[in-house]
Amino acid sequence: MKIALIILFTLLSIPRTIGQEKLDLRSDELITKTFSEIEIEGLESMVRYVDNMVSKGKKEPNINNAYHIFFEKIAQSTVYNVPFKETEKYQFLKSLDSVQFPAVWVFRTNIDMLSLRDTVYRHLENFPQLDINPYGKYIDYLEEVGKEDSYFYGIHKTFKNIHNISARDVSWFPRNHSIFDFTIPKNRLWAVIFILRMEETYEMKLDRYLNTKK
Repeated sequence: MKIALIILFTLLSIPRTIGQEKLDLRSDELITKTFSEIEIEGLESMVRYVDNMVSKGKKEPNINNAYHIFFEKIAQSTVYNVPFKETEKYQFLKSLDSVQFPAVWVFRTNIDMLSLRDTVYRHLENFPQLDINPYGKYIDYLEEVGKEDSYFYGIHKTFKNIHNISARDVSWFPRNHSIFDFTIPKNRLWAVIFILRMEETYEMKLDRYLNTKK
């Protein structure tokens, strides 16, 4: 009887994610070469955060398939999709260590001028926008990966030229998700960063911003 209880307890204590293939970022030598240990821990937090989103409420136990399903939905949708509530996403990102966050991200908080709905708004303060840090460690990583991968070479080249991801790359990646294996660290990490960077439209941001000023 005691043995049966021990076995039952053991089975119940196994994490539900055990059926999913765990991503080991450190298996990518370029990640361990580029990022410090504390920065890698930050990357792991981002991966877990996005993994939970793409698999939440779905019966798909395979995390690789869950990402493909997510991007297919984006590719087929005729409306703009926002995967996270922005306030919740920002709260998560702000919880990262002061070294972890700038390795990938930068917050821009002010806009000098914004023209929407036939109205020009000037000097908008505390109007947060999230971007990939063009001078962060992740860009250094893309440069290294790009030496052997033409896709990431192109992404890195774009960042060097315009300091941002291009509109073409934003539309291309979800439409061509099938060629990526998201169990591979470089692909999963890019998918995670791509998804986190999916911001609300300026119209959505502005509506919330104006509501806070009432």
